[in-house]
Amino acid sequence: MDIQVDKNQLDRVVIKWLNLYYGNLTQKKHKNNPNYVLYVNSDNKIVMEYDKETDSVYIHYRYVWSKIESIFQLKYDDIKSIMKIWLEETYKLSGVTPDYA
Repeated sequence: MDIQVDKNQLDRVVIKWLNLYYGNLTQKKHKNNPNYVLYVNSDNKIVMEYDKETDSVYIHYRYVWSKIESIFQLKYDDIKSIMKIWLEETYKLSGVTPDYA
């Protein structure tokens, strides 16, 4: 069977996946840098880092970014645009620039 989805549908599927696995991260303050907010999972592993000064969000490549690449077969620019939407919707981080770290 040949199933076709448009970009908007795929974006929504990836966002649902992100919410399922990473939608409940806990915010923690960075010990040495007050401009950084860390987002950790239930195992207390850093999944994302938000730099308030530059409005950049660094997403851990191993935990999130690489999984999206392999599961959904998406390229950098597509992941970046989906992450921007997800960060705005789920974590209320408007105007941020996502990238991987």
